[in-house]
Amino acid sequence: SMTKLPPEQIGKFVALGGGFQSHLDEKERTYRWPDLWVVPDEAVVGNGETVEIPDRVEEVKPGSELTAVIGKEVYEADEQEAWNAIKGFTISNDVTASGDWPGWSDPDHGMITGVGYKLLPTFSPILDEYVEKGEETDYEDLAVEVRVDDELTVSGSTSQMTFTIPEMVSFASNICKLQENDVVALGDPGNPTNYLDDANSVSCTIEGIGELTNPVKRV
Repeated sequence: SMTKLPPEQIGKFVALGGGFQSHLDEKERTYRWPDLWVVPDEAVVGNGETVEIPDRVEEVKPGSELTAVIGKEVYEADEQEAWNAIKGFTISNDVTASGDWPGWSDPDHGMITGVGYKLLPTFSPILDEYVEKGEETDYEDLAVEVRVDDELTVSGSTSQMTFTIPEMVSFASNICKLQENDVVALGDPGNPTNYLDDANSVSCTIEGIGELTNPVKRV
């Protein structure tokens, strides 16, 4: 069943990168753990709200992410405690500008874009409801898709995840104290075939979870 969680009721929006093997192959990196960043409030918008792309950025990629919704406070959790702390799952879109503005810290840095490209206002849409948690095995092979103007742009599966959900949420809890209604985005398959630069809409779908659709415009 679906439970409402409007963006204004979300606490921290914690994002993890590098959770999917396919994304690592794209960047030729190896990860011991995901990257972690915390998304600012102005980046978080709901289903149907507009993703606003500033003129100064380009090569803007979508990313459909299975996203855990936390149900109780947890800190320094082991994997079982982390799994028990999750109350449900939703979808977020890790919108990322990957062009060369304003420049990243080190041109030879393995992380091509730097996290800052993900933190622009409206760049973290999230569905305003979640599906209550099932069994861990329910999430092992869910289809993950993105459509840009109705054209299939990302097609993958949660079977490509490098880490388990409990591993990732445990890891996040060892950095941030997680509270009820915080969310943890768990990565995306990567390798999109279309950018959002000139798009009118973007839809992220995860099998069994739902669909997140946002208009897109240049500002």
